[in-house]
Order: sequence, then C-alpha cells, then structure tokens
Amino acid sequence: MNYLFELTAKEKSRQKNTLNLIASENYPSPKVLQLLGEIWSNKYGEGYPSKRYYAGNQNTDLLESFVQQKALQVFDKTGSYGVNVQTLSGSPANQIVFLTILQPNDVVLSPQLASGGHLTHMHTVSSFSKFFQPHQYTAKQNEDGSFEIDFEALKEQIVKLKPKLLIVGFSAYPKKYEFAEICRFAHQYNVFVLADVAHINGLIAAGLHDSPFKEGDDGADFVSMTTHKTIRGPRGAILFAKNYIPDFAKVYLDILPLDAKGQPVTSLIEAVNRTLFPGGYGGPHFNKIAAIGQCLLEVLGEDQYPDEIDFVTYSQNILRTNKILEQSLQKGGLVPVSPTENHLCLMKLPENKDSLEIQKKLEEIGIITNRNTFPNDTKTAYRPGGMRFGTAALASRGLSDQQAEQIGRIITDLIFDRKSKDDLAKEVRDIEQSLNWWY
Repeated sequence: MNYLFELTAKEKSRQKNTLNLIASENYPSPKVLQLLGEIWSNKYGEGYPSKRYYAGNQNTDLLESFVQQKALQVFDKTGSYGVNVQTLSGSPANQIVFLTILQPNDVVLSPQLASGGHLTHMHTVSSFSKFFQPHQYTAKQNEDGSFEIDFEALKEQIVKLKPKLLIVGFSAYPKKYEFAEICRFAHQYNVFVLADVAHINGLIAAGLHDSPFKEGDDGADFVSMTTHKTIRGPRGAILFAKNYIPDFAKVYLDILPLDAKGQPVTSLIEAVNRTLFPGGYGGPHFNKIAAIGQCLLEVLGEDQYPDEIDFVTYSQNILRTNKILEQSLQKGGLVPVSPTENHLCLMKLPENKDSLEIQKKLEEIGIITNRNTFPNDTKTAYRPGGMRFGTAALASRGLSDQQAEQIGRIITDLIFDRKSKDDLAKEVRDIEQSLNWWY
C-alpha cells in the first residue's frame, strides 16, 4: 500500500472513531461518494449543455441538465430562478456573483465575521476587498444578553451607504431569520441581494427554515449554497439567480456581461453563466455534478440515505439533537450566544479558558470541534472566546437524544476538569462505537 492509500485509511479510521461536531461537515451517502469517484471525472466539457467546445458530451449534457432540474425542484417553488451547477465550492460561487454585477469601488454591505458572517462576505482579509468597498452590519445585544442581527440598523445602512450588493446569510448564526422584508427594502434602493444559505440549505429544503426563493422583490436575486453541510452531499456548490432582469436592475444593464452574440443578457442567470464560462472557469467537474445530483435525489425521496430515514425527519433530528446538546452545554457551565433555532449552537467560554487549547484537548479524547468568535468578543480571531457546535454529521450516524445530552456533559466535564481525560475518552469511544458507519 503506498503512502497516499495509507493516509486515506488513517483518515477513514479517524472519521469513524471520532465524534464530529463541526457544523459545516457531514457524511454523504456511499452513492454520493461512488459518483464522486466514478467515470465522470474522465470527461472534459467546457461550456453548457448542448453548447460544448469538445466532442463526446452527449451524456454529460444529460447529466448537467438533470441535476439542474433537480436543484430547481428542491429549492425553487416559484419558477423565478435558473441555476448553475458548475461552481466548484461556496467561496467561488460568491465570487462569481461579485464579478457578475460589481465594478471596481462598488459598495458591498455584508455581515460582520463576529456577527456570523463568512470570510467570503467581503471581509477585510478577502482579496476582493482590494477591488470593492466593503462595509459590514452587525448583531445587536438584546436585554436577555442574546444577540441577533439588527435589521432596522441594516436598513439605515442601506439608505446611507447605497450599496450595489447586500449579502444576507451566515456561517455562525444560531437564530432563524426571514428574507422577504430585507430583500424588498433593498430592492427599493436598487440593491442586489445575494443570499448565502450554505449552512441552512438543508433546513430550507426540508421546510424548516424560511427560504430566499420568493417571487418578485421579496426574493433574493442570487442564492449561493454549498452542498456538503445540511444537505449532505459532496464538497461542492450550487448558484441560483433570477431567470429575468428585475425592474430595479435594468439601470445596471450596461455593466452586465453580454450574451454570446454580443447582445445584453435577458436574465441574471444568463449573466452568471457568462461570467462563469467563458469569463472565469474552464471545464466543469462532472463527477461532482453527478454526486450533487445524488444528494438532491435523496432530499426529494427519489433515492434513500442508507438509514432509510426521509430527509425531513433527518433534518428534524438535527434540530432536536442540536438543541439538546446546547442545553447540556449550558447546564455544564457554558453560555449560549443566542439560544439556537437551527443546526448549530454558538457557546461562550469562560474568560480564563483558551479555545484553542480546549479544541485540542477535545480532539485528544475524540471530539472534533471548531473555535469561533461571536459579537463583542474581546479575544483574537485565532484564539476567540467561543466555540461552535453542530449535530448534522452525527445525526447522519444515528445520534440519539441521550447521546447528544451525554456529549454536552463530556465537553463541559473536560473544560472544567471534572473528570479525567481517560474516563471521558472511554465515554466517547462507547458512543462512537454505537453509531452507524456507512463506509
């Protein structure tokens, strides 16, 4: 066995023999992984279905069209959107939107990292902040000490800053939120809206969270998402855009890409497609497109995950076990930034605790987590004052309510030195060995 296969075997063992609480990870079905490594990766196909620059794309045309159809079937109930399944991951999907509608020095308004945003939301460290003017909106603290996005203050920023693009969507925000009001308000001021639902797309698909796919001004103009979190697919992305030019956006027609004949595009999805290819990408990764299609079939119930639990029930299991985990962590001495309403919980650590050291110690006993900042955090981004947890991956392995409660106790017992690491590691092993493993 060569070194690469040795490493692969070690990584498989590590994944099986640990408890994964990272909210942005999951375990796709074996069928997803089979398609990801199958014959599709052998084919090159610049362009789009029925218009490729290489021969031999009869089957890839059918594949890409089929996956597009299933993506729209899962997410768009309005008929107002088109979809591109060629984006390689979530960050490039967001960047394609930037390149489609923005010009140098345009203003972008996005969520602050500490308020739940993502680095690709035009954070100051993002390379794109060199070309555009990034501004950020933040969460406010409520009387009960919890935090939530201050949408009234956000509206004031829209009026004052006159951004070209507003980003709505978060990577570490435990509360639910609705899209229609802020989309409608932004459109009154000729602002494009990008909804980044990378984390909550599975909940949206299951009908357990509000959707940005709405008719008219109530809907986001662009919707980006990854496929490896709550929707339980391969590491990939899908990018949606309206299949027309909204009235407010007609003032921007001169900055949108031209179509293949040099004429103005007639839809935002056409503008996205032209920006992606030939504007930026080469050949699509058809193996990834096929694997995304498989996870969409499992969402729709046209195929099944190995446990044969339907996708809505699976998503409900995530929400329930995540809430139980949060309550157990709180009982053990941690403080939630805001009580969770979705698939993740964000917890504050005591001031005298080092999140990096805790993360390392948890990994030593077999619990995989990530440290995370939060609103008004006084510590550094590398050693923030909080930690993020989620149960999507363990719900895929059959995590029970009792086990979710037990894991919360194990974590706080380690943080507050209530039990030895050896005893806690044994508890982790017992839980892990009782869970399903599909590979």
